[in-house]
Amino acid sequence: MRARAAIFLLFLPCFACNSDKPKTETSTAKTAEAIPSDLVYNAFVDDTKKAGPTVDLGDAAAPSTETSASTVKLDSAGADPKAPLRYAFGNKTRSVDATVTISGGGQGLPDQPPLHFVFNATPKPKNMIGHDATIDVAITKFDITLPPNTPPQQAAGKDQLEKALVGVKGHFDVTAFGDVGDAAFDSDQLPRGAGDIVSLVQQTFELLVVPVPNEAVGIGAKWEKSDSKRMADQGASVALKTTITLVARDATTATFKVENTASGTMAVSDPRAPKGTTIDRKSTASFDVVARLDGVAQKVDGSSTTDVTQKVPGQPEQSVSLKMNEKITSK
Repeated sequence: MRARAAIFLLFLPCFACNSDKPKTETSTAKTAEAIPSDLVYNAFVDDTKKAGPTVDLGDAAAPSTETSASTVKLDSAGADPKAPLRYAFGNKTRSVDATVTISGGGQGLPDQPPLHFVFNATPKPKNMIGHDATIDVAITKFDITLPPNTPPQQAAGKDQLEKALVGVKGHFDVTAFGDVGDAAFDSDQLPRGAGDIVSLVQQTFELLVVPVPNEAVGIGAKWEKSDSKRMADQGASVALKTTITLVARDATTATFKVENTASGTMAVSDPRAPKGTTIDRKSTASFDVVARLDGVAQKVDGSSTTDVTQKVPGQPEQSVSLKMNEKITSK
């Protein structure tokens, strides 16, 4: 898991200039529908990751058979008894139900339409022992709740987007130590203009697996992962840090407290913005994750807060604060 960036909707000038697209397969789009430009979820996002673990309570001295290695640093091994944490993915399909709400923090930015979507997640182990795996995903339901007084054109665009996203398929790789690769979607299924909202869906995938250490750990163990990322397409650099605490574990689940911070600066290249305009962002997030030891997380509940400051040469700075809440369950 890489530190997770908060996603937000922005309808402000300059703040809304950027339009991200998720990574996709290299195939060429065929007949994807265009989504109206007045229904766009913009995000100053990195494609950072976040997730929920699978635990192996076996002998800590047993020889490792994984092809991957942990990428986290153990700060504290926790209380006895200790045992290694490992993902051991099965192949059971889980239905994942996610709800995302975004509020503008009472600073003139309106609350954004709540999102509710459902997708199937099916691990496909890369070897017989079920450690490293590819998880196939398929969106089965997508709802955007607009207010009753929404203009007809925007409501029609919402209906079009919902219809276009159902059936979209993708996949992402996960390791035995909980590191998640970039999600890839079938590009011939993606509706044009929906890149930002699909990025939000992609970041939800990243909440389903949590990175774990090489060492044996017990309750109260704490580890962290730091990273920095340069996003050339956005002119942005991002510093990321995730801290994970093991709260509880048994033979089938592990519960984690996941906290992360992200900070970065994005150069605004939109021609409407004066030269030298930048957007600074600082975010903090906290999630409780109940992870299955053989698949995607059973439950994720938490929120992130993002402070965004737009800096235009010769003008006063403009700042907003946004909060995003996410609830995810799977069965």
